[in-house]
Amino acid sequence: MHELDEQINEALDILIENETLIGHELRSMLKNFKEEKKAVGYSFGKLCYWHYEAFTDCLNEDIYKAAAAIELLILSFDIIDDLQDKDSDYSWTKTPELSLNTALAMLVMASRTIRETSFEHKSTAIQILEGYALRSINGQQLDLLNTCRDEQSYIQMIEQKSGSLTAMGCLIGEVLAKGETSSEVEEYGKYIGIIQQIKNDIQGLKTWGPKNDLLNKRYSLPIIYLLSQKNDISKSVINYYNDDIGAFLDNNATKNELTNGGAIRYAITIKNVYKFKAFNTLENVAINEVCKDYLKKLMN
Repeated sequence: MHELDEQINEALDILIENETLIGHELRSMLKNFKEEKKAVGYSFGKLCYWHYEAFTDCLNEDIYKAAAAIELLILSFDIIDDLQDKDSDYSWTKTPELSLNTALAMLVMASRTIRETSFEHKSTAIQILEGYALRSINGQQLDLLNTCRDEQSYIQMIEQKSGSLTAMGCLIGEVLAKGETSSEVEEYGKYIGIIQQIKNDIQGLKTWGPKNDLLNKRYSLPIIYLLSQKNDISKSVINYYNDDIGAFLDNNATKNELTNGGAIRYAITIKNVYKFKAFNTLENVAINEVCKDYLKKLMN
């Protein structure tokens, strides 16, 4: 892991070890789940850290605690999301009832961890954490309902579900540094979440298995595009989604249509629209080059 990831990971270890209100079993699960999360890195915590560093003149070491708190919340959401979607092979899916308790503990610990820091503006940071977390939960609810079946409603859903969390990480770092937030940081923060979600949607369709959105009759931008076409493949997919008794889904032909029929290119085009918006907004924010470079990587 890179140095910043290691510092956030160390802060997480300390938080979990020093939590006196949980027993051995819960603590053990928290540690195990955190270890699985460590493998993919702490991108949301890093958003918080880099924005704090970009807007402050004096580094408060408690920023690592704040970053760790955000990662606790994100991990709790990941666990709950996986338990709801039933499309993951992480260890927390093996014992869903116990894992749900662990996720609930993380949610409480996240808010309390920020409250126990020495930052002057920690109350505002907690308001941001709670407000954007609720927006993300509302987006997840819309996603589970599976009713966002056109481009506009789908983008609005992922802006809430994913964009709220990336914006949250950026804004908490900013507010801890200077006591206020800016609309520009919120804007490109949301765009980063939209970009990342579209990338995940595209990648998920490349694996033709139990996690595939199309096979599970879920909606994403490439699928929305495919369903809007007037050809034999789109008609067969519509029949499949409608549970028609005689529906037949030709997997190879459908995969070929997604790849070569414009659906993936369409999703990439929408992603690039938000990449362009995010880049333009970022250029109007006075932050250091290290933070800017990290953000640009997330926008690609």
